[in-house]
Amino acid sequence: MITSRQVEEFKEYLSSGRWDEDFGYRTPDGQAEMLDFMESLFELCELADEVLSKRLYRNMSGEDASQSDATSSSLISDH
Repeated sequence: MITSRQVEEFKEYLSSGRWDEDFGYRTPDGQAEMLDFMESLFELCELADEVLSKRLYRNMSGEDASQSDATSSSLISDH
């Protein structure tokens, strides 16, 4: 799992200009690797958006409410 700290560190790496600087020092193979990583990151963001959108849609339609109620009831009855 990616931690919030890692995300913030990478965000800082990008916004500080260090990514661009590192890119300039890399060989063509290293630059391709950096670009491949960024492409994977974009794909990850698209997937995260899709997963979150589905979750929010289910929550808004009330599908998870009945499941949450059942889980809560079993948790309360177990104690």
